[in-house]
Amino acid sequence: MHAHGLAQYSPQAAEAFSFPSKPESKHSVSPLLFQTPQPPLSSICPQRWSGIDAESTKMLLKVLEDNHSRWHIFFNYKRFHNHAAHHILAIWAMGASAKIIFSAYETHCVYQRPAFDSPSRITRHNFNEHLGDERFYSAYSDFFALELGKKGFARTLEEYVFAPSANYLAEPPPEGDGHPEMLSRFIGGLLHPLIHIGYGAEFGLLGMSAEGLAMTAVHPAKIHALLPPSDFSSPLKSGTMHALSILALVAKDERFEHVKMMGDLDMFTMTVSSYDEALRAYAEMWEFDVANKEGVAKAVEELAWFNSIIYGVGGMAKDTFSADFFLMHLVTSTLFIPSLVTSLYQNPRAQALLLRSFFAVCLARYISRGRPTLDIAKFYRDTSRLLPSSGLDVIPGPQPSPFENTLPDKNSPEARTPNPWLSIIQTALVHPNEHLCKVQRALAHFASLYGLRGQGWFTTRKQTSVATDNSKLEDVERDMRLGKLDGTLFLRVAMLTAHTLGWMREGQPEEGWDYEGFYDK
Repeated sequence: MHAHGLAQYSPQAAEAFSFPSKPESKHSVSPLLFQTPQPPLSSICPQRWSGIDAESTKMLLKVLEDNHSRWHIFFNYKRFHNHAAHHILAIWAMGASAKIIFSAYETHCVYQRPAFDSPSRITRHNFNEHLGDERFYSAYSDFFALELGKKGFARTLEEYVFAPSANYLAEPPPEGDGHPEMLSRFIGGLLHPLIHIGYGAEFGLLGMSAEGLAMTAVHPAKIHALLPPSDFSSPLKSGTMHALSILALVAKDERFEHVKMMGDLDMFTMTVSSYDEALRAYAEMWEFDVANKEGVAKAVEELAWFNSIIYGVGGMAKDTFSADFFLMHLVTSTLFIPSLVTSLYQNPRAQALLLRSFFAVCLARYISRGRPTLDIAKFYRDTSRLLPSSGLDVIPGPQPSPFENTLPDKNSPEARTPNPWLSIIQTALVHPNEHLCKVQRALAHFASLYGLRGQGWFTTRKQTSVATDNSKLEDVERDMRLGKLDGTLFLRVAMLTAHTLGWMREGQPEEGWDYEGFYDK
């Protein structure tokens, strides 16, 4: 395993391309594609950490341009994604220096595939003809760069991902890829197209948006069963249930018992095709309202809890924590929902399609990984040692020596580590694994917004009527111990993740993600 979490792909083929030599590309990068990142779009979007300066920003833009010109979006022929931009944007936003950003980028350059020109240009007239064909990534990227420059981010995303014509045609051509199904492509690929475009939305980087939309276009459309044509032609009706109530029902649904491993990369597609009706039914139960900012903020919060529980609490279903590579992506992708849904504020239907389709994919991913047991009470007991209130030193490695009169007293572990989040971010900044910084940034953001939730907040919230038997719902919520849930969840999950991947800054060796899943033996 390497820093990117997967076996290297043909590093010899990339050795000839050493940064910062000029890219061997016929196209120069428009300065409009990578400009100084914009501020957060709203209070529910990720905020920036102190440490960002002119030099780190200059280096960020330099490597983003280099990555855009020199490398393909897939680093091998299995459609494994180029994560260089994800990595450097995440650590820049958390205050990494120019030198750390450059070093992080170098770890990606050794295994990328060089960029190449597409066989022909993409235009509005032939747009659908080459969907799913990675040879046309460069052409789609150029096409979307022009569209974004003319129409802006929101209009382009609406037109090419959420519009009915971007998904189902009245009369699909007899040859080619059939219906375009762009939303299916957008939420496919372990959510990487959504993540990549999400970076574009969050930071106002048209280059990231063009790359992400091109990535979407060259991905296969494998999960159309979750997105029938009726989703694009009929009104989307809101359900009546909280996302966590639905999760509790899914965790006990007998239809999803005894999921067995049937091949690494096919499990998700097989889950969608096997349980499409049940998954759509659960997704339609979710209550959210995009008519106002409060409703959008509530939906975003529910997704943060929902996916943090699946990855974190689910990860403790075994004897020790399993930092599942696939479930981790549910957390990292959730970070971009606020920026995406805020960008689409003028199109409530697109907002609703985004939220519901994302929710359905997250449910399917949870089931496809073996539906790990979710016992919040046990999770809290097993992770109490990771909190400052435990009275223990929660960060490994050499400890500082507080001086007399340090608060609360010089011998207290809290004097040595008054805020574990600062240590978590510090070690993530210099850890070479590109996913660690992303998941810790997401969890830190969730904690900043929802960490104030006290135990019992879920059970004491205002109840709404639900379209199921109330006693059954109460039973499954009780089994999941939702009443124990509080805002320390995000710190607990972040600490477990740091312990699993290794506190490298503090002297521990690098470790990796878990790929085994939670399947019946």
